[in-house]
Amino acid sequence: MQGDADSRRLARRLYGAGALLLALAIFALDILTPLQGAVAVLYTIIVLLVSRGHDRGLILAAGGASVLLACAGYYISHWGEPLDSAAMRLGVSLTAIGITTWLCVRNQAAAEEHRRSEERYRTIFNAAGLPIWEGDWSEAHTVSLRGGKLDAGAIDRIARSATIRDANDAAARLFGHADRSALVGGTIVAHHTPAAEATLGHIVEALARGDAAIEEETQFLSASGEVIDVVLRVTLPPGADGWKRVLVMALDVTERNRAQARLAQSQTELTHMSRITTLGQLAASIAHEVNQPLSAVVTYAKSGRRWLAREAPEAPEVADCLDQIAANGTRAADVIARIRDMARKADPERSLVALAPLIDETVALLRRDLQTHGVAIRVTVPVDLPAVAGDSVQIQQVLMNLMLNAEQAMADTALERRELSIDAGRDGDGVIVAVRDRGTGIANDPESLFVPFFTTKATGLGMGLSICRSIIEQHGGALSASNNPDHGATFRFRLPVADGGRSLS
Repeated sequence: MQGDADSRRLARRLYGAGALLLALAIFALDILTPLQGAVAVLYTIIVLLVSRGHDRGLILAAGGASVLLACAGYYISHWGEPLDSAAMRLGVSLTAIGITTWLCVRNQAAAEEHRRSEERYRTIFNAAGLPIWEGDWSEAHTVSLRGGKLDAGAIDRIARSATIRDANDAAARLFGHADRSALVGGTIVAHHTPAAEATLGHIVEALARGDAAIEEETQFLSASGEVIDVVLRVTLPPGADGWKRVLVMALDVTERNRAQARLAQSQTELTHMSRITTLGQLAASIAHEVNQPLSAVVTYAKSGRRWLAREAPEAPEVADCLDQIAANGTRAADVIARIRDMARKADPERSLVALAPLIDETVALLRRDLQTHGVAIRVTVPVDLPAVAGDSVQIQQVLMNLMLNAEQAMADTALERRELSIDAGRDGDGVIVAVRDRGTGIANDPESLFVPFFTTKATGLGMGLSICRSIIEQHGGALSASNNPDHGATFRFRLPVADGGRSLS
């Protein structure tokens, strides 16, 4: 600012010095030459020259001095003569000097007001916390004059030619730059997204229709590559002939949109939770009712086994079938009881659990279903695997869930490649069990699979893996997932070894 003031003072001095020399030259020409023309009219040049210094007082001083010099010249050259053409020429000269001085003063006042207005505009422009930039959209104006629908090529040309004349620091921060100098003189094509390209076309069409202000929501890319949501308001300020000055204001609504998305997701989960709660209440009622017929099934199976042993001991297949009915009935009752305990947040029934026979039992239960779907099973469990402390029913529930998920993940895998692997082994003071498939793998973040209600299945509830993790964590362990290097995914859970770490083989 101080440099600009010094420049203006220097300019006024130069114009003043030049005007003084020229005034002396005109004065000498007026009194020393026998010219009959209105030489004093040339004093208007002095006023015009001084007006270049943009100093109202200097303009008035130049006008007054010119009048005095014109009168002095007439006095020296024509004093005592009768009023004739010389007096007429003096009158014309004084009138011209007066009109020129008045016009220059008025123009100077208008220019001063314009300058103050521009300074106010720039002050507001730069001080506003709202991102603002001013662009030259001359190419867009030219394209709009041709009419017709804007195609992708025309929009691209407009975007690449829309030079930013000025921008404030808030605009620079919006796009991830340190200061406004990174934007001024360039374009924002590097920050465009497909949505921004489409929005630019809509804005140009609206300006061509004569809309005074256009508001559009779109997306840009920041310098770091992050997508930012903004609401744009585009206007044409006065003096923007040919769209040489287009004012763009932006409001960053990224956080607002993210908050709305989170709210919508929370509302969806709340609705889903309400349904699950209702379903849980219904399941508890069903479990209560089912327990009685299950007990009857087990009782009748055991009675039938005793009757068979007495009346027909030579029917081992029937006896084995009755044993299976009783065992599975008992297991079903245990599962229902454990699920009800989990709903009440009851502690698991702790006991020493040998994982090797538990894995074999689970494989035996699911073998028929796995073979029906063409899934080969491979189990690798060391004979000296130590026991863990926990609830065998709940651990088996986790194993079964992981195995069924693995089977479903290989639904689109070629038959010859469908293989389910279960590997167990010692890991320090814990035991790790890995369930590996050769399916499609995990497309999303593996951790998202354990979020309640997140599911990749069309008919899934998104609760299975969440419950599995809850069971394993209640046992002091951890459950994780990862993609395999070749195909498929692996789910691993780790359980601490029971006190003493002895094997139950």
